[in-house]
Amino acid sequence: MKEFDVAKYLRKNPPLQLPVKEKFDHAVIIPAYNELTHFAATENSIRLAMKGVDAKIAVIAVINYPAGADGKDSESLYNLIRVGVFPGVIPLFLPAISGGAGAARKAGMDAFIGTLEPCEMEKSVIFSIDADTLIEPDYFSEVLPQVLDRGGAASIGFSHQKAADGEHQRAIDRYEAYLTRYVDKLRYAGSPYAFFTVGSAFAVRCDAYLRSGGMKVREAGEDFYFLQSVAKSSWVFSIEKKLVHPSPRISSRVPFGTGPAVAQLLRGEELNEISDGAFAGLKKVLDSAGEKTLSSPENFLAKLPVSAAEFFLKEKFPAVWKKVLENLPDQPGVRKKAFHEWFDGLKTLRFLHFLDRFMKKI
Repeated sequence: MKEFDVAKYLRKNPPLQLPVKEKFDHAVIIPAYNELTHFAATENSIRLAMKGVDAKIAVIAVINYPAGADGKDSESLYNLIRVGVFPGVIPLFLPAISGGAGAARKAGMDAFIGTLEPCEMEKSVIFSIDADTLIEPDYFSEVLPQVLDRGGAASIGFSHQKAADGEHQRAIDRYEAYLTRYVDKLRYAGSPYAFFTVGSAFAVRCDAYLRSGGMKVREAGEDFYFLQSVAKSSWVFSIEKKLVHPSPRISSRVPFGTGPAVAQLLRGEELNEISDGAFAGLKKVLDSAGEKTLSSPENFLAKLPVSAAEFFLKEKFPAVWKKVLENLPDQPGVRKKAFHEWFDGLKTLRFLHFLDRFMKKI
């Protein structure tokens, strides 16, 4: 990767300095907010998995808590790491942090990026794991060579740890099936954003991390936005083997995700399932998005059903697309690539909800 591009990123995102002088090939980043009771099992599973690869992998625990929160648990974990209870774990302590897990992930990832030379970016991988997550012994041996060889980022197969009781387990199973159906239907429709976006189950090559602009800082959904950016600037592929086991516990720390969804199911409430008809509509849109059709907004809109065209008109597609076309080189494939950068994972989700509501009115 060009030295200028790396320097530019680091100027915009000054990295924290890791409290070690040792040089590492790759890094695992673990945000930890009040995870004292879970961290030992997570760290142990990482150590077991590291035996399967001949590489130096840094384990960076970004220990944090938000402003106004009780941070005693986080402080205790930080002190345990400092005195060597978890040998080899590198602690970064960020009390009163804002930006949630995204800010913690970014701090750890940028700190590792700051230890690398530009020529090492294509040879180094960042793994994202949570502090209550377990990984399989072959996690690194499976994921590392694929990410190094293929570039971009890998969305890694996962299944949640077993719940404490049958009712909770049924809720977890239903939530996993719900997520799988969504990704499977995106694949059926031909979306390039058909991959899981789970913060504890992805890995990214460092050059792709930089090209995407780095980890996003958000209170929730940072993994979705980050992988969406990687898909635009590089690509995201899926590793189907279930190598990651997130926690099944209920949590109210974020407004959406596993914790709130499982809590919703346990209350007897259904998850908002998008209809098959909406995905069929998405498939028609993506099938229509060819190079010739995208030569003008009018050509593209004329190919769409009325309901789908209405969404694109609301999004001001004609005006936006004319400006996009003015700046595109006359090369094969560029219109379709530009379309998918505009009609990204978030717009896809909004389109599906729009079409779902439209169909329910009929």
